[in-house]
Amino acid sequence: MSRGLSGHLELVCAPDNRGVSVLRHQSFRAPMHVSKPHLDADALVVNVINPTAGLLEGDRVESRVEVESGGRLVLTTPSASRAHRMHEGFAELRQELTVRSGGFLEFWPELFIPQGGARFRQKTTINVEDGGELLFFESLAPGRVAAGESFAFRELEWATDVRFAGALVARERYRISPGDESVRTLQRAFTEAYYASGFIVTPKLTDKLPCWQQLHELQTKDAWIGCGRLAAGGWVVKILACGSIDLRRTLQSVRSLIYSALGVAMPSVRRT
Repeated sequence: MSRGLSGHLELVCAPDNRGVSVLRHQSFRAPMHVSKPHLDADALVVNVINPTAGLLEGDRVESRVEVESGGRLVLTTPSASRAHRMHEGFAELRQELTVRSGGFLEFWPELFIPQGGARFRQKTTINVEDGGELLFFESLAPGRVAAGESFAFRELEWATDVRFAGALVARERYRISPGDESVRTLQRAFTEAYYASGFIVTPKLTDKLPCWQQLHELQTKDAWIGCGRLAAGGWVVKILACGSIDLRRTLQSVRSLIYSALGVAMPSVRRT
């Protein structure tokens, strides 16, 4: 098995003495890179870039992001992330996100595309203090569909834990392997199913707000959507779509609804 790259990303966002969000600490190593941050709608927007072709066999990446009280951070990627064909081993990403009370973090990466023969593991740990706010969304493609690769990867393992005020409020685990029931379940809805999962943690949204009914009304024959309450602190949103365009359109509509309900301006992530 290839030894691969051992990369890391460490970011701490905090307000400076003027109350403007800045990166108080940053450290990264290939295959991770951070572009020049910029302010948009009172939030610091940071693009995380993989300057290589994608994750290869044996690559291991550790990511830690923290937003301190008063900080507002939008963490995104300018393009899709990829995992390539692997002979024996996995590529692996472990990420930990922490939002302190009074902090705000939006995590909004582009699609993850597992290419033919890829094996990938991801572990995400999210910690939100009481009074902190989080918008977390991830999306998954079935593969390089335009190249004729749909569910041609070997195996994906995904694990996400969300803690609010120190208590575990959501635990998500799934393993997807072509040829077994995990893929057949997705394909019963759409032959080339695109999937997105989101967690929204904030004290500002209640069951009585119309945004949740409006969110359900986004459903179409080509994009299914649902949401529900977490054990405490927030909501979970799931989307299943027939293609990347429908998934992207639905995600953008969800994002707009949430920001409108929060009553704050929506930072641009420069996507269409």
